[in-house]
Amino acid sequence: MEPLRAEAADPVELHMRNAARLGARDVVVAGYPGSGASLIGNVLIELGFAYVDPYSEVVGEDGTSQVIEDHLAYRSRLSATAASDRNAGGGKGGTDDGPRFFKNHLYPDRFDHGRLAGAVLLVRDPRDAVYSSYHWFRGFAAHWGAAGVQSQGTFAEFLDGRGVNDEPPVAGWAGFYTAWTAALPRFHRSAVIRFEDLKTDPEATMSGLLEVFGAPRTPAAIEQAVRRSRYENMRAHEERVSAAAGAVGNQPRIMRRGKVGEWQEWYGDESVAAHFQTPRLLETAATFGYQLAKPGTRESR
Repeated sequence: MEPLRAEAADPVELHMRNAARLGARDVVVAGYPGSGASLIGNVLIELGFAYVDPYSEVVGEDGTSQVIEDHLAYRSRLSATAASDRNAGGGKGGTDDGPRFFKNHLYPDRFDHGRLAGAVLLVRDPRDAVYSSYHWFRGFAAHWGAAGVQSQGTFAEFLDGRGVNDEPPVAGWAGFYTAWTAALPRFHRSAVIRFEDLKTDPEATMSGLLEVFGAPRTPAAIEQAVRRSRYENMRAHEERVSAAAGAVGNQPRIMRRGKVGEWQEWYGDESVAAHFQTPRLLETAATFGYQLAKPGTRESR
């Protein structure tokens, strides 16, 4: 099956159209940009599941998906995605009888929860997620046509601008997770996964996730998928692909650092950290176990 030619639709419009075409086997993986979608997606693909990227694929009216040709180069940077694309020849692989996972940045009102298999809420400390989102938009917003996003400039300027869903980044993080937390009980099955747990105890975290959706894998299979999805392995793959394409030096990388607690390197800047002290953000973050202390004070978890 040949990849599709470039879609004329705006990437957000394509995302929404793809979301509307999901069906009974689909599980929405909802996460703010920068929360670890590349990591969890790589593990799921390594385990044999289909994982749909709503910006680089088209979900047809019959529910099947195809890759958009213009995005193959970007997808080739992600090791398991690249292998899946090669094996499928433009269509999508994965087990036909298991769940299909759908990467998502949209609010839950875009989905018919009764039609779907379920939803996963992927969450990361907002200081790390928003900072990671900033770096991704700086490197790739032009390629994806992310109109309206403050993609250049300093982190402080990014925080004062508009991010995904046309919202200020910090307020958007809080709004996104508030909405999805309220929506999860309406889905047939649901789970909450923290990026930090994916990094510190990935085998147990993935095993628990798959049990929720009735699609368990053996400990050996999960261990292998996790090992292949480690940051150093995914980064090494992206470096090889980038070097082969002539992208060297300070070119942006999808796998930038993959670090837990990177916020500690910049949180001492009170003018920036103040954005992360709004009552709504503090309350929302606390529901996931993130206690965002003021700069210069002791932080508990």
